[in-house]
Amino acid sequence: MLKGYLGRMRIRVACRDGAGRCGDLEIKDRMVSIPNIIYLHSKRFPSPDFAEIIGTLDGRGKEGKVTIDFSPFSERIIYPASMPPSFHRLIEEGDLCIIPSNLEGEIPDIRLRRRIFILANLVSIYERSRIFVKNLVEARERVGYNSILYAPGVADAKNLSLLIYLGVDLVDSTKALVSARKGMLFFPEGNVSVEDAGKICSCPICEKFEDPEDMGFEDILLHNLLMLRREMDRIRFFISKGRLRELVETRVSNSPELLEKFRILNDEFYGFLEERTPIIKKERLMACLRESLDYPEIKRFRKRVIEWYEKPRCTKILVLLPCSAKKPYSQSKSHGMFKSSIKGCGNTNVIHEMIVTSPLGIVPRELEMIYPANLYDIPVTGRWFGDELEMIKDMLARYIKRNRYDMILSHLPDDLSALVEEVLGEVVVTCKGNPTSKESLENLRRNLKEMVSGYEHVSREERLIDDLRSISSYQFGREVAEKLIMDGCEVKGKYPSLRVFWKRKQICSLSKERGLISLSLEGGRILFSENRNIVEIEDVDIKGSVLAPCVKRADPCIRIEDEVVIKREGRFYGVGIARMNGREMVDLEYGEAVRLRHHL
Repeated sequence: MLKGYLGRMRIRVACRDGAGRCGDLEIKDRMVSIPNIIYLHSKRFPSPDFAEIIGTLDGRGKEGKVTIDFSPFSERIIYPASMPPSFHRLIEEGDLCIIPSNLEGEIPDIRLRRRIFILANLVSIYERSRIFVKNLVEARERVGYNSILYAPGVADAKNLSLLIYLGVDLVDSTKALVSARKGMLFFPEGNVSVEDAGKICSCPICEKFEDPEDMGFEDILLHNLLMLRREMDRIRFFISKGRLRELVETRVSNSPELLEKFRILNDEFYGFLEERTPIIKKERLMACLRESLDYPEIKRFRKRVIEWYEKPRCTKILVLLPCSAKKPYSQSKSHGMFKSSIKGCGNTNVIHEMIVTSPLGIVPRELEMIYPANLYDIPVTGRWFGDELEMIKDMLARYIKRNRYDMILSHLPDDLSALVEEVLGEVVVTCKGNPTSKESLENLRRNLKEMVSGYEHVSREERLIDDLRSISSYQFGREVAEKLIMDGCEVKGKYPSLRVFWKRKQICSLSKERGLISLSLEGGRILFSENRNIVEIEDVDIKGSVLAPCVKRADPCIRIEDEVVIKREGRFYGVGIARMNGREMVDLEYGEAVRLRHHL
């Protein structure tokens, strides 16, 4: 029985997606999974046998289960939001702490860690979507990564995935019980009255009844608890595959109240999600909904292209091309045709290819191997929506202010070429109907041949150096890129497996798998000198990984899968790949923070 005091508590995070995370919670030498459900338990309504964690208000535990006694403060967990300010205060009971949610969405500063934080009063603000989302986001930020966030009273099978995506670790079965009293059956697609259900469920409970109207309260409750458990199993699976957001989208798409919460999260809390989003994923990004324009990895890509990226210096002519279904684009049949026409013009290394697409906006050719440009799918209808066109116009206008060309050529369909001309002014248009028609491809070749004739020949070696510097600028910013990829450096290998040397010392390489720059020790020293992506560790011997307990400080700008440098005893020590974001490295007490590549 855990009556406030949890004793030893340790969080082990195995997988992450959005603010959702999957792993284990160790309490007093017992291990339970997170995210998880606290099943309410009493003599009259015992918790199901499959429960890992039970919550009680009468002090009665259950053998073999992690039991939390809420009796000391049960009246403080669910109450009206309109209660006077004096009622909205932190309440501590051992290692449990109640945080009052409120109509302002202002969560007090919390300096406690390693606790279970209960976000009280959520039921009364649930329908106020902006306030509800703000309270959850603020609470998750305040309690940090090394604490558990519990959202009582609001979970059902349909909204559970969204709650976890928002950063909730624990929910409970309160709503399952209340809904059962009302004769409502839980389903991931939405709650259904027993009067309207028909024979739509084949769970072990419903299988006993020909007519759902014959189900009693206990039967409905067991069905609801089983639906919660099954949905939680799905959520853990989808987190492990990096696809929780896809599951959330299937749940919110036919629910106005959930979709508005999801939109508010994406629109107004980019920083919250972006910090928790890896720079690289192995799973394909499914940009099916219009909301994909605001996904954190999409917005981060656009932001870096506009604010960090610098075009290859030797390029003078910008060629705008349509995207393709196959990714990376250069492996598609259409882009093979474009490449042949461009190659036929002669001095190709003064030409900079740019792909125009949604939801990414614009993708420089040398960034096409980088996530998410290399691994996304969108529904293609041939129609562009207004918000997509506005996004592309804004990106083009902002990009061209920082990256100048002598000439711009558009090989885009008519509607996009008109948009480009509206934004960029005088543009040579070569597409006549279909971009891959013989006439269009010949127009592309002929116009480019005339354009490049006035420029001195640029060697392949010079262009490779410029391309690598451009990739580096996207990854680290322009100042670092200037020092990593210097004029006069030597490039060895065959694209995309390239290595960069300076005075016979390898500085970095281009990773074929990641599409990004991988640092050697020499490259790490450069990043260290720029005070970027530094993880400072205790004075301990490191073998293959830096573990979170060894981390003293970390750059809060570090994201999962970033290149990082290790600092030990005030000096440069090594380079590696981040397995946590910077704040998480400092907060957590268990897990791999950095996977080392090289060290002294």
